[in-house]
Amino acid sequence: MKSKFLILTINIGSTSTKLGLFANEMPLFKETVNHKKEELSQLGIMSEWIFFRWQVIDRILAKHPENGKTIDLIVSRGGLTHPLNGGPYLINDAMCQDLRGAKYGRHPANLGPLIAHQMGEEMGVPAIIFDSPVTDEMEQIARISGLKELERKAAFHVLNQKSAARKAARKFGKAYEKMDFIVCHLGGGITICTHRKGRIIDGVHGLNEGPFTPQRTGSLPLKDVIDLCFSGRFTKDELEEHLMSHGGIVSYLGIHDMRQIEESVKDGDKEAHLIIQAMCYQISKDIGAMASVLKGRIDAIVLTGNLCYLTFIVDEIKPNVDFLAPIEIFPGEDELENLALGGLEVLRSKGLSDIQGY
Repeated sequence: MKSKFLILTINIGSTSTKLGLFANEMPLFKETVNHKKEELSQLGIMSEWIFFRWQVIDRILAKHPENGKTIDLIVSRGGLTHPLNGGPYLINDAMCQDLRGAKYGRHPANLGPLIAHQMGEEMGVPAIIFDSPVTDEMEQIARISGLKELERKAAFHVLNQKSAARKAARKFGKAYEKMDFIVCHLGGGITICTHRKGRIIDGVHGLNEGPFTPQRTGSLPLKDVIDLCFSGRFTKDELEEHLMSHGGIVSYLGIHDMRQIEESVKDGDKEAHLIIQAMCYQISKDIGAMASVLKGRIDAIVLTGNLCYLTFIVDEIKPNVDFLAPIEIFPGEDELENLALGGLEVLRSKGLSDIQGY
């Protein structure tokens, strides 16, 4: 079997295009191009969006001599499709049709698989998505909300969640599919999930539930939210913006720069310390809730995401939950690397013929 593979990774976000080329786990290059609102606002139909992002990708590839090497696999971040299981999916005509027609919603992430598919056909290389953001492995009991008209939904940082869980499993010398974890992605958004034998069976929704974050409110007292909705202070769009972008830490402290807040805490700012303690307190409570889903049989609690670079955050959480299980910490998030590792797993073990169908 081939020992070294060349994997091209594509991650298209709302305002950025990220591209990486990996020789197995080793990045040959990773590059991010941020786009101005003015240039994006000029784009209209889908073909214009695809052409614009493809030009960006071509410019990046042209800067690197590695482009001349033979690529074995293209791996893109997933777009808005019907719910999927975790893992790899071959990008096929059916997926592209749903993404192009925005059958399940419009988002720039839809462009990644479309471009990867076209590039793959031109190069004669397979193209896949891995651990799509629409991954939904929740058990039926976890979907019941308490109001029949509303169902709890899966919306987690799946790519980084599963990548961190796989890293933890490797430290234990076991397969991810044979272990049980609670994984906490701690960043601008926070999701806390139960991973049982390779599946995310429950978790807190990244926008609607859970602890507050640097800019999001997380769960709120329901009756008070109803009062706020009918207060006359906000339109629907304004209230959504208020809760998702001006909530959490920024609503209390006026800033969400965590490095700056860390310095304030070190300088003795008692209010800043209390708010950080409260966020970590809420994170810890949700870890405890996920522990009950696993009936306390937890191989490890895994902390990941950019907030894990801040020791004052980690140090607040650890003593609250370390009685439940060992704690493993993988700071940061690197979606290009995670996509490459997913592709490498396919090439080394699963094989392209065994990839799930869309």
